[in-house]
Amino acid sequence: MHMYFEATALLYILTVFTLAVFFIGTYANIYLWRKGKAPSLHHRLLTGPIIKALILDALFQAQLFRQSAVRWFMHICIFWGFLGLLAHTTLLAIMSHLVPADSSLAQYVFLGPGKPFLDVWGDLWGLILLIGLLIAFARRYVVRAVQLDTILMDNAALIFLFAIALTGFLSEAERLAAAPLDPSMRYSFVGSMLASWLRSMPSLMFDYISVVWVHTLISLVFLAFIPFSKTWHAFVSPVEIALDASERTPLGESYGGATH
Repeated sequence: MHMYFEATALLYILTVFTLAVFFIGTYANIYLWRKGKAPSLHHRLLTGPIIKALILDALFQAQLFRQSAVRWFMHICIFWGFLGLLAHTTLLAIMSHLVPADSSLAQYVFLGPGKPFLDVWGDLWGLILLIGLLIAFARRYVVRAVQLDTILMDNAALIFLFAIALTGFLSEAERLAAAPLDPSMRYSFVGSMLASWLRSMPSLMFDYISVVWVHTLISLVFLAFIPFSKTWHAFVSPVEIALDASERTPLGESYGGATH
């Protein structure tokens, strides 16, 4: 059992239903987006400006950094924290369902040198996401900043992401607290710290499977919620930024090729 969580029939049914809702909402959004961007999509797209915009403005959000370092740091933490955790979960799901447990690859990833890497990866990006969310909550409810971005800044998205991060760390802590002490636990640096705290307070220890179910259900609901919320703009904005960069570039300027 690679993911410390047995995949039941109910989990598969809920996952399929969630993905169906997600893809239906995504298709509807793309359909409307294509109608609005029809003029751009029928012009020549310059690959140079598109690649530059995707790297600088979409992935590293350079435009936002020039406006405010605090807002940039907050968005980078939320954006990359979410993507890092999504990549972590996707890898675990693929390895658990498509790679035989006795294969050399599975042994390397789950029992060999890959395991410490995965433990650090999950805790690191989870902590980064949590830091970004705490800054977002502080800006919205403590500092009450006048200028607030709509991307990933609506209340529902913030609450969902915060609940996902907290229940993820809690489920990991409950699992580690219930297991015999092992030196490898130190790689889950956040989970092991919380597990030590839980061991000192046995009344707070629960069956980690129950906590994982709560974490999983919240994650699935959020996934289905994405196409119907402001969070969707976080996925569309990189494409729009790239297309706008291509439109602003004179066609006579060379950027190493173009596509149609």
